[in-house]
Amino acid sequence: MSDLTNLEYPKSKCVEKILKLKFKNANTKIQSDAVKLVTEVLKIFITEAAARAAIQAQSECIGENDIIPEVNNQHLEKILPQLLLDF
Repeated sequence: MSDLTNLEYPKSKCVEKILKLKFKNANTKIQSDAVKLVTEVLKIFITEAAARAAIQAQSECIGENDIIPEVNNQHLEKILPQLLLDF
């Protein structure tokens, strides 16, 4: 099993390209510090979404024999409104 803590996710280059999609001028540049900051915010957002979805899945299977519930898109859909309000 590889060490997942060394992986950079989401990748800074990907975040930079996503940010540049909304620029009106193609020559607009974005500083590397800004890309790092947005990447860190996205990382926190993704981690929080996964944690809340796991809690939602766990709360839905109370009383069942499932020890580890499977998180699916329905769990994400249920936690998304509050997550967006919190961010």
